[in-house]
Amino acid sequence: MKKIFAALIVLLALTATAQAAEPVRIARLPIIFRSDVPDEKTRAALETKIERAIHIPLNGYLQVAEYLPPEESARALNGIWQKISAADRKAKLADAMRPLADELDADIIVCPVLLEYWQMVVGFSSMFADEIMDSRAAVELIVYDRRTDELLDKKSSRIYHDTMSGLGTASHLAAECLDKVIAQTKLHERIRAIGK
Repeated sequence: MKKIFAALIVLLALTATAQAAEPVRIARLPIIFRSDVPDEKTRAALETKIERAIHIPLNGYLQVAEYLPPEESARALNGIWQKISAADRKAKLADAMRPLADELDADIIVCPVLLEYWQMVVGFSSMFADEIMDSRAAVELIVYDRRTDELLDKKSSRIYHDTMSGLGTASHLAAECLDKVIAQTKLHERIRAIGK
């Protein structure tokens, strides 16, 4: 009984400490499409991957993070990007992350970009030849942490050219690329560290 009571006191102390600190403001932009736009099911699956990567368990109770509305963040990025790209044609989207964090007063910016998304199936009239699938996907993930002024910009791409396969679809390739850049930026670990 004493152990349970001690554990409850420790939990309450940790909760009070977490609630006393200012919540970390996280701006997660909707996926930016710089290619063909995938079907609705693929878009939803990719958005879900990002949502899961930035999810903090028990945040509704602990209030250690505040998630800014994605639409508001996208509007702010659009205005900043227009100014930056007009001033410098060689500017990269990553250049807009620091000004965006300042404008939104965000601690962490998460910006996923679908750079390429393409798929084509070529059928043959011969009964001995299978249909051939050509597909390609490329993803970029930009993560900026204003607390440490750390900017991460990772890219991944996949190509498939073979017989028809669910593993070769552009949708599957895009999901694999997104998983890879989430791992490379250590986004999940960075977000989970907020709640500890």
